[in-house]
Amino acid sequence: MRMITRSIPVAALALCLGTAALSAQEPSNGTFQWYVGGQGGAMIFRTPDQDASAIPTFGGQALIVAKRTGLLLSVEEAVGSDEVSSYSDAGGVQSVTFNDIRKYSAVLMAFPIRSAVQPYLGVGYGIMHVVNPQATGLTGSNGIANELGSTGFGTFLGGLTFQLGRFMAFGQYQVTTAPSNDVVTDEAGIIVATGRLLEGPTHTFTGGLRFGLGSAREGAKTGGY
Repeated sequence: MRMITRSIPVAALALCLGTAALSAQEPSNGTFQWYVGGQGGAMIFRTPDQDASAIPTFGGQALIVAKRTGLLLSVEEAVGSDEVSSYSDAGGVQSVTFNDIRKYSAVLMAFPIRSAVQPYLGVGYGIMHVVNPQATGLTGSNGIANELGSTGFGTFLGGLTFQLGRFMAFGQYQVTTAPSNDVVTDEAGIIVATGRLLEGPTHTFTGGLRFGLGSAREGAKTGGY
């Protein structure tokens, strides 16, 4: 899991840069467009040792739109302070503290109707992890905390967007699936720790602006579109 976690920022950057080469059609005016933007809001999460809490979140995204469908790639950082969690090992329950939660999402989008204020829906997948968790128990391990603090998720989102010149203002809600318990084993395959640092689904409410970077198909407009 640590290798996966370390590779996430590189993969996210490659995905965002790769959007420049993809074709898209903006749903409201029929021209091929792609967008980059930013958002801010709040994430609600829970841990084994902490009830549901809301912390501020911010991030960036790239949106490619094709007819009434699209692909949204986003990276978000939810900024907390001294959040608490735990996992179990042979020595008992080991406490862990962390501050931030980082989330990477890839979502297939649908724009079902065309109107001045346009609704959209999306389903996708992503990876989420707590940033730099610190094990505070007597036999706790930061390495184990890192592994149990990272999880994949399925996601659903819905929102509203409207055009402001070359800008696209939006507000949206995103929910992720709850992670299942994980186990950490040693080289002999013996279980040394179990649990998850995050528990239950997360709920994120955000708003922001996307900026249109122009046509992604300027060289192919004489075709059938």
